[in-house]
Amino acid sequence: MQLSIQTRLFIGFTLLSSILVASSGFLFYNQTSKDLLERGEETNRQQLYRYQEALDNVVEDLDRISAQVIYSSEIKNYLLEQSEEDPSSYLGFAKRKKYEDLLASLNGPWFISPQISLIKTNGFFLTYGQNMNTSPDLKQHIQEANWIQDALDLDGEKLLVPPHISEWQDNRPFHFALVRSFRFPKTQTPAVVEVQQTYELLEETMEVGRDESSGERVYVVDDNGQVFYPYASAGSEPPAVPKWTGGTKEIERPDSRAADIWSQLRSDYTGLTVLIQQPKTEVMQPIAHLQRLTWILALLGELVSLAIAYVLSATLSSPIRYLQRRLEKLDIDNVSTMPVQKLRNTKELAVLYSTFEEMRARLNQSLNEVLQSQKRENLAHLQAMYAQMNPHFLFNSLTAMASYAEESGFSEFARISQQLSGMLRYSTNSLSDTVTLKQEIQYTVQYMELMKFRYEGQFAYSVQIDPDLEAEAVPKFLLQPLAENSFSHGFQQARPPWLIEVTAEVAEKEAWRIRIRDNGSGFREEALAETQALIEELNAGRIRQLESLSAKGIGHLGIVNTLTRCRLFWNEKVRFKLSNLPKGMEFTIEIRRTS
Repeated sequence: MQLSIQTRLFIGFTLLSSILVASSGFLFYNQTSKDLLERGEETNRQQLYRYQEALDNVVEDLDRISAQVIYSSEIKNYLLEQSEEDPSSYLGFAKRKKYEDLLASLNGPWFISPQISLIKTNGFFLTYGQNMNTSPDLKQHIQEANWIQDALDLDGEKLLVPPHISEWQDNRPFHFALVRSFRFPKTQTPAVVEVQQTYELLEETMEVGRDESSGERVYVVDDNGQVFYPYASAGSEPPAVPKWTGGTKEIERPDSRAADIWSQLRSDYTGLTVLIQQPKTEVMQPIAHLQRLTWILALLGELVSLAIAYVLSATLSSPIRYLQRRLEKLDIDNVSTMPVQKLRNTKELAVLYSTFEEMRARLNQSLNEVLQSQKRENLAHLQAMYAQMNPHFLFNSLTAMASYAEESGFSEFARISQQLSGMLRYSTNSLSDTVTLKQEIQYTVQYMELMKFRYEGQFAYSVQIDPDLEAEAVPKFLLQPLAENSFSHGFQQARPPWLIEVTAEVAEKEAWRIRIRDNGSGFREEALAETQALIEELNAGRIRQLESLSAKGIGHLGIVNTLTRCRLFWNEKVRFKLSNLPKGMEFTIEIRRTS
């Protein structure tokens, strides 16, 4: 079957556009669904961190009180001497009142714990808190409380007791507790301190930020697999919480074909694991919406491509159809008078296309020239603006501010102004790229002093430099970018207090080294691998393309430019070493004095 040119063009354009639409939709769906899943996992991970931090804070408050109690010499002496006194006597009553007040002082004015109890296995019981009405069968309850022996076995280490009904109070409050044992001689009756916290606080802590309309559930289990939250009431089965290794896993429900997405995070401090259970249908709901959206966009794209294919095929085949009609009407009588004006349009299409391509190339060249000219003009204007700012004006202003602050009694602000003035003077005072190690250390110390002022007691540093190395020549801005990296990355995921240690020491007879260490979160695996690859290249003598300092900016030198400048400064005499520590990272630069 013979097909017209327009039909052939239409089919070709349609097939091509269909392939493009289908492949674009497929790539869009795959990439977007992957991004949605990763975003959901990251959301769960952040929520787990929030739950874990909140739970750690609650346990840390109880642990602080328990530690204060067991290390109190007054309380230990009282428990050791308690068997020698009659509790019903006035002296015994007065002593109990005294130590109840001592427990109250350890609890603080905010009643961090609703109830603190001192318990001995011989039946002695002393408590202070919101409920002082104790059960009459205390001695029997003490014998039946199995967790007391568990706490004694831990020999002073903390024990978290899961939520349960109180054995001591008449109104039987529902709570969980942290228990520690006193380290008494074996000849003495063992004793423990129990610091209680209400189950309502645990419930509020684990429900903060959760969407009630969501099917998401939060669980807390200990290392033995016992469910710490939510509490299973008497007569009901505790929730089935799976065990696995890793962070996230898809697990099918045993009673149905449905599946859930589980995420978990264990706290090394409490030994508790927080888990989030989320129905897979809920997790995949945005993917389902995305799938429908992709189909709609693909259908619309196909319809638009069909229309475009029809218009293009009709436009391209129009001159040929016109010529065909004229040839059908051509005969011997009108061969010399039949105009074929449209025939010129076929040539003009090719000429127009060639002209357009030439014009596009010239326009692209002209546009690039205009952009480059404008870029040079803007850079020159920016440099002119920078040149207008007299550094001496800034130095004098900061010095005046420091003097005024010193005279006004604000010595700390005066010191900070002097530190900032010193950094500015160091940055602009000399055009040389080479300074002494002592000058670079002083500049870095000024930077860390500013950061220490900024974080108000959450950051500290130490600097140890061999006096024999103070005159060593080093490239300018060597240490400060490495210290700044700790604040930009290392301390973002680490809790304060933060610490940076800078050491310069003689390594061998003909070598010395600079070592920078922090207690942050260290390098992520991807960043560590990339930096190690850079270090291997530099140690092997391969240097990457280094951006100019004027374009990069002193504040954004980064590790890449810093290490590359070191390699260019010391050549093969320098070696780098980077490693992650259990807490933080350590970076070493070793320089040989001879090749």
